[in-house]
Amino acid sequence: MTGAQDRPVVIVGGGISGLSIAWLLAEVGVETVVIEKEERLGGLARSFTYDDFTFDIGPHRFHTYLPEVETFIRDVLDSHTLEINRSSKLQFRGSFYPWPLHPSRSLFRFPPGVALGVIRDMLIGFPRHETESFRDQIIHMYGETLYRHFFEGYSTKFLGIPPEVTHRDWAKTGVDRAIIDSRMQIESLWALAWQILTTWKKSEMKFLYPQGGCEQFVINLRERLESLGCLIVCGSEVDALEVSGGRISSVVVGDRTIEPSEVVWTGTIQSLSERLGLDRPNLNYLPLLCYNVMLNDGRPFDFQWCYHGSADAIFSRVSAPASFDPSNTPPGKRSLCVEVTCGAKNGVYDEPEDHLDRVIEDLQKEKLLTTGGEVIGAKIERVPWAYPIYDLEYRDKLGAFEQQIADVDNLMMAGRLGKFWYNNMDHCIEAAFPIRDQILTRLKRPSQRSA
Repeated sequence: MTGAQDRPVVIVGGGISGLSIAWLLAEVGVETVVIEKEERLGGLARSFTYDDFTFDIGPHRFHTYLPEVETFIRDVLDSHTLEINRSSKLQFRGSFYPWPLHPSRSLFRFPPGVALGVIRDMLIGFPRHETESFRDQIIHMYGETLYRHFFEGYSTKFLGIPPEVTHRDWAKTGVDRAIIDSRMQIESLWALAWQILTTWKKSEMKFLYPQGGCEQFVINLRERLESLGCLIVCGSEVDALEVSGGRISSVVVGDRTIEPSEVVWTGTIQSLSERLGLDRPNLNYLPLLCYNVMLNDGRPFDFQWCYHGSADAIFSRVSAPASFDPSNTPPGKRSLCVEVTCGAKNGVYDEPEDHLDRVIEDLQKEKLLTTGGEVIGAKIERVPWAYPIYDLEYRDKLGAFEQQIADVDNLMMAGRLGKFWYNNMDHCIEAAFPIRDQILTRLKRPSQRSA
């Protein structure tokens, strides 16, 4: 019988998490196999090109203060690295405000009633409610005014469930991911005021972006993996996971059976439970539609992405591909990636073409287009599992599932889907390092990568 070091590490899912783990293992000589059910690698990091227009799945970019992660990203991107300043906005009552808040460019421009409400909240304070809900967490942190005007409508529209039954972890993941800059520890209105005062002249945050679209990172990483002999299987699903002696002994993929040393699962929790013959946990993911709209010449958009909380708009966020890389659009043209989450609108996800006219109309209402005649084409991409949905019971349900698989010694969960945690691409890469180290420890192999 062969030892664990003689068997490959099988990584299920070829998104940023799976590919990063595969590379960190392959570069120190560990045999790896990546299995991806789609025909293309990348997951949420895929790009779509039609008629010389390139679109990512929303506003993807890299941002980290960790040297090890930045070195990894720059090494993979190599000559395809662009460094750009952040420019994100919030649309509120017909006006556009820079996000995160900035005193001279946003806070002092709020309607008087909103500004006075924020000041009142700061002066009178707000009690801590002993509940797990997103609503109470946000009110405790930011007050009733900001909750009512900014967070309540956006969260309801985005997730499709009321803030009262949304777990407070959505405040940690959803709000933090929107802020992005880890230097801004904004956990209360007073902290927000302090950040505004101390960062009045703060330098602009910079991002790394793959020239030619986000998928360029995936393309480069795949080339490196294949150069080291990593087997990458696309267009194939794992049919079964056979467990023997408390370990996954076989991974069955079509007519191929692989005996793994370790298995890293970055797919959905439901798909893993089915392969293990377990009850399907009631943990839900949010579907996403990307309406990729191609436009005639016009004034360039002055943001990379913009949040739209109005209940009248079908979409929650839009991004301008040319603001990340001008080559994402043909000369003299413009484009928008319009994101519609479908938590409470399954009819929209099932028949997205029927709602294209509504998307165009709402783009005009939100002052992103002047007339529908600017549109020269639109393509729609479906993303069935884009975000985990944090209802009030999700922690208990997730904990129960983790307890079920705890006795499988050589199984690890990773990525946004596998960990049921809303993370960005740089977080996926950051998490790959400790996973690499754990696997090498189990295989009794030293890490040869210097930090």
